[in-house]
Amino acid sequence: MTSHGSDSLDRKKVHVIFYGVGAIGTEAVKYALTKKWLQIVGAIDVDRSKVGLDLGEAIGLGHNIGIKVSNDPSSVFNQVKADIVVFTTGSFFKSIYDQLEMTARAGINIITSAEELAFPTLQSPDLAKALDAVARENGITVMAAGINPGFVMDTLIVYLATACSDVASVRARRIVNISLRRKQLQLKVGAGLSIKEFKENLGKTILGHIGLLESAALVADGLDMKPDNISQWIEPMIAETAISSEYLSVNVGEVMGMRQIARCFKGDEEYVNLEVQFYLGAPDQRDEILIEGKSRIDVTIKDGIFGDPATVAILINSIPSVVKATPGLLTPTGKGVSDIMWQCSFDCGY
Repeated sequence: MTSHGSDSLDRKKVHVIFYGVGAIGTEAVKYALTKKWLQIVGAIDVDRSKVGLDLGEAIGLGHNIGIKVSNDPSSVFNQVKADIVVFTTGSFFKSIYDQLEMTARAGINIITSAEELAFPTLQSPDLAKALDAVARENGITVMAAGINPGFVMDTLIVYLATACSDVASVRARRIVNISLRRKQLQLKVGAGLSIKEFKENLGKTILGHIGLLESAALVADGLDMKPDNISQWIEPMIAETAISSEYLSVNVGEVMGMRQIARCFKGDEEYVNLEVQFYLGAPDQRDEILIEGKSRIDVTIKDGIFGDPATVAILINSIPSVVKATPGLLTPTGKGVSDIMWQCSFDCGY
């Protein structure tokens, strides 16, 4: 297997394998190709339409880059020497654990967009401990990165709160016009369904925004406000006028999106409240953060941070720090598993 740009590896560059070249993985590869300090040495995917193709062809570049897409991770790990794997195959820790463990046992660092890895001990403490042990045994780092979770509704809040003493509460809201987003996201939040269909599919095909619970846990942990309970609820947003996108049409009275809130409680007191609104035609996209304490921090990001390209940027731009990080499974705020092994009850809302 040859490497991008040359038949021999440039030891001054960070050598990267892309594991998953779907929507996010494809854009991550394209962005990576603009970075002179990075060299792509492998690509893995299970999509039969991509396996065996040159990576450049598989992602629609229009030219080859000298890397074949493989469906055999162990073969790739044995054939090339890589510093890190950019891992974008799924959202749920349990479903991708075996892939992560195999990569870690190969002695290669991992940066992943998997949302549940943002705070892995919340829903899968045993898996988190197991993967952390494998990572440390093999001297590598595993870290999740992304825009949400991973930045705008958690690590950014924690950073802003360093300028506020005696934080009492945090509220954040992210409003997204999904008319401008991928079809997959529009369908994922139930756009186009009846109210009955939305409720029947909640927790089945409609899971809401994966990672909001993890964002709430990251905020609580970062502010040293360990909760007794983290709860979440999801409701449909109903169209009052007909609306359509490139991919679907919504009639009056049908679902145009969803509203989701994750809340952290200590006893009966709520001190973290994170809300996302994803719906067609949202007129005023924005990200809002309000931190109450001895000082008050009120931040609004006009138009919001566009999720997909921002996630791609964070994945690639975080590679050098992950390669240099302390071995183990780390959160986006840099904490290890042993530091976040506190227990609380949680409710997914379905």
